[in-house]
Amino acid sequence: MKYTMNKKWSKEFLEEMSLKTDPFAELIIQEIALNDDFSSLRNLFIKLNTDNNLADSTNLPQSVINYFNTNNNLPEWANLEKIKIAQNLFLEHGPEIALILNYKALPLCYACKNGAKVLATTGRLISNGNDTSKMMRRLLETSQMVINVMSEGGLTSNGKGIISVKKVRLYHAAIRYFLLNPKFNPTKWDTINFGQPINQEEMAGTLTAFSALVINGLNQLGIKLTEEQKDSYVHCWNIVGHFIGLDPKLYPSTFAEGWDLGISIIQRNQTESSDGKFLVNSLIKNSQNYFFKGELIDFLPLYLTNFFIQDVSDSIEVNLAKVLGIDDNLNFAKKITGKLFLKLIGIVEDVEEHSQIVKKILEKFSSNHLQELINQQLKVNNVEFFIPDSLKANWNMN
Repeated sequence: MKYTMNKKWSKEFLEEMSLKTDPFAELIIQEIALNDDFSSLRNLFIKLNTDNNLADSTNLPQSVINYFNTNNNLPEWANLEKIKIAQNLFLEHGPEIALILNYKALPLCYACKNGAKVLATTGRLISNGNDTSKMMRRLLETSQMVINVMSEGGLTSNGKGIISVKKVRLYHAAIRYFLLNPKFNPTKWDTINFGQPINQEEMAGTLTAFSALVINGLNQLGIKLTEEQKDSYVHCWNIVGHFIGLDPKLYPSTFAEGWDLGISIIQRNQTESSDGKFLVNSLIKNSQNYFFKGELIDFLPLYLTNFFIQDVSDSIEVNLAKVLGIDDNLNFAKKITGKLFLKLIGIVEDVEEHSQIVKKILEKFSSNHLQELINQQLKVNNVEFFIPDSLKANWNMN
């Protein structure tokens, strides 16, 4: 049955949100760029990429130091019990969530042409030929932010999660500055066709992709959650929204509202585009390079992407695999092999009597997938990646 848009997330409301950005963060970027344009912003990007102790830094503009040292407390509406429930959920299922982020959340973002245009234009995710190092670095940056937010203590004052999200907020503002400034983007940004870059609607779409749509991905893996767990996970990402500059009118109060919001945004914005196809192709190629190597299994990233986005396709009655240009790349034999692979890693129906065995197989596969992603990133870019010991122990990782 075709999805009916929730009146709370009407087309008119989302259109209004697509024209709004984040003036607070943009003022900081404009102040930095005022005198020497590119060099100070470039130095800021380097610092954001390499320094994890920004609140204690003395080598940043004063406005940035002030930004990282103020307004770090949780909003009054934050519920500590819900944070604990959500972080315990991540403790139990973090590797599976990382898998879903890779093969569901990101492709769904690429299916929306406006967001795909931002990513393609800035070039941060685009690989040249078989070089997927940029893609891998971005995946690790995203994974690190999620781990920082969802680890115990991540959302305490000056916690790693809050600092990570505030970093992303400045990234967003700087990217808007570059895209809207003809000096740095001679092709000019088409606001009429694409809205404001990284606008409020797109930020909300990304956060729901990382929260409610990920939660439904766990359901696709056969992992059953309570309504309290689902609502708590969405609540945590509302807190992320608070620190990333999201308009409070875009905070879903429950998992159901979060799903509705995510689906409404995808329904309104999904469009076939060369940018979206290029990005998802880079994502799949990256997985083939670091994990699914060899002709016998190199189609599995494609199969997993098709598998995970199917629930959204069904909801809006649009073939998102076709939108992303990946619907015709799986022949009958590969589809059968893909289904057997899902059974092999434990994604099967009616297996209550084997639930613990199935759980262990899926956990092992997901942990190995995340471990290999980290190993290859360290090999290629030699960057720090931090996972708390408590998570490593629970996920059986090095």
